[in-house]
Amino acid sequence: MKVLKDLLGWLWRLFVPSRCPICGELGETGPCEKCRRILPDRPYLQTLSLPGKPRVLVAAPLRYQGEWKKTLHRFKFRDTPALDRSIASLTAGAAQRLPGPFDCVAYVPLHKKDRRKRGYDQSELLAKEIGRALSLPCVPLLEKCRQTETQHNLNRAQRLENPEGAYRARQPAAGLSVLLVDDIVTTGATLSQCALALYAAGAKKVCCLCAAEAPLKSS
Repeated sequence: MKVLKDLLGWLWRLFVPSRCPICGELGETGPCEKCRRILPDRPYLQTLSLPGKPRVLVAAPLRYQGEWKKTLHRFKFRDTPALDRSIASLTAGAAQRLPGPFDCVAYVPLHKKDRRKRGYDQSELLAKEIGRALSLPCVPLLEKCRQTETQHNLNRAQRLENPEGAYRARQPAAGLSVLLVDDIVTTGATLSQCALALYAAGAKKVCCLCAAEAPLKSS
């Protein structure tokens, strides 16, 4: 299945015209000239507080809305992994707001059952492309050890509780400064759990980079 997905992704890039990831304009591998003019002056930045650990900064280039939301939804849920390159081309620029340098890129993994069902892990694909853009190795430092509910279906209180204890390190991270990648950040609960797992594995610093920042549900 993975080989087939990789082949389909290669064929997509070869035969399907590139489009601006924000408005869909043909012929662009990143944001077109029109969309570059309306990008925020600086990426969005939020801070996550961890018990007994350094605060974690999270950067994202855009809000989860409009055409960017549609692009990420196709990438995540509609079996279009070949969008990874255009999404990463925009997301990687938001790393400028984070206090590097970094030793590696890691990612928030899917549970093995969810990955098998979807056929790919969208955050892994995004992390690999971001690693290439930033000249950093992409290292699978984390694993998801139990399935959770899909975060976008939950309210704030549920989102905060849902990922507790769901992630652990799969290898040591001693002394590493890690750039942790995910697709969308809302409450930051999932990123916090992953950062705690990385610190428990010996990481020196963890910062996060996401493709979009999403608003919270009110209830």
